[in-house]
Amino acid sequence: MVLVFNILIYYSIYEVRTLLAVSEKMNYKRWYDKNEILKQIMEMLEKSDPNTRNDIANDIIQLIINKQYDIDNFIQIIYNQDSSARNRWYDQDETMHSAVEMLKSTDENEKKELFNEILNTILNFND
Repeated sequence: MVLVFNILIYYSIYEVRTLLAVSEKMNYKRWYDKNEILKQIMEMLEKSDPNTRNDIANDIIQLIINKQYDIDNFIQIIYNQDSSARNRWYDQDETMHSAVEMLKSTDENEKKELFNEILNTILNFND
């Protein structure tokens, strides 16, 4: 009887830990929510009309290419993605998807360098 009771307690503790781990994972943020500036950039892009969004996406891609970041790596990341898993707002347009994935793949220092230029691009389109 004691053995059964110990097994039940162990199972209950395991179940609670599992539920806690799952709930922690469900509280995740989008990758761009971790940086307030990037979050604002993404929100501005999401609210932009499709033509403006596409123009800005092209500019982001060009900025990244001009900075000569690891372009081959970006191409591999974009090429190897499962297109059936694309259900985010920026996945609906191939150019926007590519720009966001390139931005996502840059390291944090590179992102910070790009923020001002991206913000200037967005502000110029909104004038």
